[in-house]
Amino acid sequence: MSANKRPSTSSLRRYLTSRPYLSVADIRRRFGLDPDAMSVVSRNGTTAYIGLPEREASKLQDLWQRDEVGVELSVEVKAPVVVGIYPMRIARFVLDQVTPSNGHTPANGQGNGFHPPSEPMHRPAEATREDATAE
Repeated sequence: MSANKRPSTSSLRRYLTSRPYLSVADIRRRFGLDPDAMSVVSRNGTTAYIGLPEREASKLQDLWQRDEVGVELSVEVKAPVVVGIYPMRIARFVLDQVTPSNGHTPANGQGNGFHPPSEPMHRPAEATREDATAE
């Protein structure tokens, strides 16, 4: 992607929320961003450095402030540095499920096909010889 065709906020959001975790390097590679760029993002008194140009860093900061994404800070350096981004929303299809199921619906449409056994799966152990002789 050329410098004049940089990611919009919506395309950046779509890319960040389509995966469970992305490193900052993956974001730079995907959008062809300058690998030497460095910016600062902040939220609620937390300030961190991120290896993105100012424009993309401000978009990421906006998503972070609206709780759409979370950031992972490096533990290897003393300065707060963002090394990864992850989405904060749970996928809609997970929330829409009514019954616990594997997605299979029987042809008759009756539930998820699980029927609890009428008898226990295990029976109590029989009395041991010592118990039998004591009576």
